Amino acid sequence: MTSDAQQAACPNCSTPLAGPYCSACGQKVAPLAPTLGYFLHELTHEFLHVDGKIFRSVRLLLTKPGFLTREILLGRRASYVSPIRLYLVFSIVALTVGALGVVDTSGARITYTPGPGEVMTPEIEARMAATSQALDEALKVWVPRAMFVLVPLFAALVMLFRRSSKRTYPQHLYFALHVHAVWLLANAVNTLLDNVPLQYVGPIGGGVTSLLSIAYFVIAFHRVYETSVWGTLWRTALIGSIYLFLLILTILGIMAPFIFGFGEGAS
Repeated sequence: MTSDAQQAACPNCSTPLAGPYCSACGQKVAPLAPTLGYFLHELTHEFLHVDGKIFRSVRLLLTKPGFLTREILLGRRASYVSPIRLYLVFSIVALTVGALGVVDTSGARITYTPGPGEVMTPEIEARMAATSQALDEALKVWVPRAMFVLVPLFAALVMLFRRSSKRTYPQHLYFALHVHAVWLLANAVNTLLDNVPLQYVGPIGGGVTSLLSIAYFVIAFHRVYETSVWGTLWRTALIGSIYLFLLILTILGIMAPFIFGFGEGAS
């Protein structure tokens, strides 16, 4: 029986070995019967390596707008977490914060004003509360799903306004994913601030996070696409306005069945 030290061929594809990785399939050379010490070494290495990339990528993403996108566009990928992974990490953070149930993340409420001669009955109030809760749950479920369509649309808008950059659509998508990852974190922070039992903390925090989110987009755009200050401002203003309009349409589309359903039941 051949020992691990005498492995001359890759166990996966039988290609002769000439280094720590197989030149054909890329599999790492490892003992067939690993010792406990080897297993613990590999576990520690993988954990620190992956988490180190995450922490470094998150730090650079938050403190240097546009830096990670430029690194990806220049082909320097090995030291950082991929844009899609960063986006998914912050999506999980935002969904987790929203799922805590400590605060109504949507703020959506179904209200009904009785007409002349009508009376607000307990049945109407109960149905109004039930519909509001159902709407809130629907927004929490469908808005994150809709983002998987809206993010590519955002990238398409950026591509439209920066056609002269000669970059491919996936390159614009990397930028969109980085920007949206930061926006997701800002939304999670704003949600937590809304739960602070102090007056004005939620509204002030929401205003600050909104301004920081806008500033981040403008700065990142300026650094990635190397546009002038004026060129950056008018482009980001138009992209942001169109994107906000699409986001509002999406939310209204989710809300419409609940609003019309309640109206028909109240009539």
